[in-house]
Amino acid sequence: MYVAGRRPAQPGGRPTRSLSGLARAAPNVALLGLTSLITDMASEMVASVLPLYLTARLGLGALGFGAADGALQILAAVTALAGAVLADRWRRYREAAGAGYALSAVSRFGLLAAGGWLPVLGWLGADRVGKGLRTAPRDALLSMSAPRGRLVEAFGLHRALDTAGALIGPLLAVALLSAVPGSYSTVFAAAFLIAVVGLAVLVLFVRDAPSTGAGRSAVPRQVRGRVRAAALWGRRDVRRLLAVALLLSLPAVSDSLLFLTLRHRTGVSVRLFPSLYVIESVCYLVLAVPAGRLADRVGAGRVLLGGQVALAGCFAVLAGGITPAATAIALPVLLGAYYAATDGVLAALTSQLVPPAARATGLALVGLVLAAGRALAGVGYGAAWSRYGPGSALTDGLAAALLTGALAAPLLLRSFEQVPAPAAGDALAAGEALAWGAGAAPALAAGEPPAGEGRQTRRRAGARLGAFAVLVVVCAGGVVGVTVRNAREQARAARVSAASWSARQPARPGGSAVPLTVAPATLLARRHLLVLDAAEGPGFGRVEAVDPARPGGPRAPTALFCDRVDQRAGRGLCLTDDRVRGRAGITVFDDRLRVVRRLPADGLPSRTRVAPDGRIGAATTFVVGDAYNVDSYSTRTVLVDLVAGRVLADLENFSITRGGHGFHAVDENFWGVTFAGDSDTFYATMHTGQHFYLIRGHARARRAEILRDGVECPSLSPDGTRIAYKARIEHGFAAATWRLHVLTLATGADHPLADTRSVDDQATWLDNGHLSYAVVTDGAGLALADTVTVPADGTGAPRLLVPAAQSAVMVDAPRQPPLGGAAPSGG
Repeated sequence: MYVAGRRPAQPGGRPTRSLSGLARAAPNVALLGLTSLITDMASEMVASVLPLYLTARLGLGALGFGAADGALQILAAVTALAGAVLADRWRRYREAAGAGYALSAVSRFGLLAAGGWLPVLGWLGADRVGKGLRTAPRDALLSMSAPRGRLVEAFGLHRALDTAGALIGPLLAVALLSAVPGSYSTVFAAAFLIAVVGLAVLVLFVRDAPSTGAGRSAVPRQVRGRVRAAALWGRRDVRRLLAVALLLSLPAVSDSLLFLTLRHRTGVSVRLFPSLYVIESVCYLVLAVPAGRLADRVGAGRVLLGGQVALAGCFAVLAGGITPAATAIALPVLLGAYYAATDGVLAALTSQLVPPAARATGLALVGLVLAAGRALAGVGYGAAWSRYGPGSALTDGLAAALLTGALAAPLLLRSFEQVPAPAAGDALAAGEALAWGAGAAPALAAGEPPAGEGRQTRRRAGARLGAFAVLVVVCAGGVVGVTVRNAREQARAARVSAASWSARQPARPGGSAVPLTVAPATLLARRHLLVLDAAEGPGFGRVEAVDPARPGGPRAPTALFCDRVDQRAGRGLCLTDDRVRGRAGITVFDDRLRVVRRLPADGLPSRTRVAPDGRIGAATTFVVGDAYNVDSYSTRTVLVDLVAGRVLADLENFSITRGGHGFHAVDENFWGVTFAGDSDTFYATMHTGQHFYLIRGHARARRAEILRDGVECPSLSPDGTRIAYKARIEHGFAAATWRLHVLTLATGADHPLADTRSVDDQATWLDNGHLSYAVVTDGAGLALADTVTVPADGTGAPRLLVPAAQSAVMVDAPRQPPLGGAAPSGG
């Protein structure tokens, strides 16, 4: 929002007319504002999800994201400078602005077809070029359309509508991601359709500047020469302003990077992530005008320094020890205050220092310096994050904000203490520069068509309104249709990936697939297999005991129901998800399957494992998506103290190294934990980008190191020498499949198992020579999955172990649970 000055009073001391009256008096002002409102809705819908899309979906790291964000800012600033110079020279405002809006709209359509981060960045670059091309011509057209004496009001109305679009866009993104979680394509498609509506407003209703050719000759040649950026550089006050802009921008990390840091440290959900931009925009809208008025009273330099303090506060709250909820609120509030105290005041300083005939060029030049500084900030922050972690990056950012603020303070407090008033010569030049449009457009400013159009003009206006109404209906229907279609496809994918919610199949001849016995205590008292019932019906998910000597015989049912289960040394973990009641949780149970403790959990159950001595366990849930073959999945893995019944740590907070150096990625996902016998060492999968790393972790030290790539759902053998895992096989655009392998840790030797079917399960070692796992059945009966076994050396053939069962685990005869010690508490 422009806050370069206060609205002028009307002659005779009467108060300034309302903004609604301005819209009626100058329709072009309101129509340009409406164009910006609708276009900004589309832009901010995309901008609010891009950080997650580029990092969590496409695997762009912190350094890459920071560099890309900075490069795009510079591209937009350079294009804006070129657009400003051309606007001041050619006077083809409506056409240039329309080309910019059209290019931005097409770029959003291109995002739908982009399959990697490089094509996505290419289309984002096209969007920034479009934004740069349209900004200066649009503002010039806006200035020509404003009535005499109400230029600041016109810009104020336009920026208010522009900011309203920036508020609505993220809210629409939140709504779409709530309807279709993780479906970025839905957001991109809706943004394209909305951008088409914004472009239609400009094309159908906005009038071009009158007498553009006369306008060029009305400005003296010596005035037009001032447009050149080199002439601006010759002014000392402009050079000081550029120096201040550079200093203040060097620590100005983008809000996208800061919000990614917030998500990494607090776990803000994907669906609520765009709402951070809403809070930021609200604060900016509320504080922009008060910041401008404060600059008039206490000095622009002091307000700019206050903005730098707000920026330092952003780094401080992220690095500090306040609660996640407080951080999630404080960060966007401080960012909104920072932009309110800097953007408008810098625009005001530039507008008053630069000659009016070169004002667009001057504003674009300052914008280019700001973009260059912020690009360096993004690259530096991303490099620090990738090398040393987000904590070090935040510390560096805080120090940079304080240092650059101290260096800029002498210039701000001496040279820019007050916003300077325009000089008389500038006022004369302003009159000359606007003469080419103002004298010829009294009828347009009054909202009346030029004489002679009459009834024909009204018929054309009616036709345009009709065409626009049809376009709005078509685009709105398209948004609804795309959302409904994608929601149905996602629901279908979830049903396919979750065997427990598959369609009911015809029953096998002979009745139930699961024979039961009424004597569970007998089986639980000796060595047994613990399984989950995988037959459709009321017993699905029930924990049952199986006699290893007769795995196909009668089972002992229990009162415990789980989606995933594991048990070792008298302690067990049961992951549950009640989709009807919307509850999920982690249940700790003892050797008699009695509940010891219940803990809350986020998302849908995925994997669980218990250490051999029963002191510690791990639980993995899908917090977005519900299968590794769903494009939008995200996991959360926690370690659980089974003795004390509490969560010990989240693996996302562990320090990761690769080759002895720190490794940090913004899209880290962990799953498939398997423990060694000491309840400290564990192995797991860490996913980032297109990599599925095997990591070895240490619970006490809260650290892990990357061992190799291409390992999912590892399972450590009882002797601790080998790891069974599933190796991903990609099939182009089709869903991935997996083949089970065994890796020897000491030598790196690797061989596939005899079963060639796709296995999406974490295998379990029955002993040092045999593995078991669940496979989805072919739909020939009630059983949705069977548990099979295969030799671990790659020989033999798979054979059925327990029919209609999954999550099988071999449990030794009960013994006293581990009450004499504690699980690792960290150090």
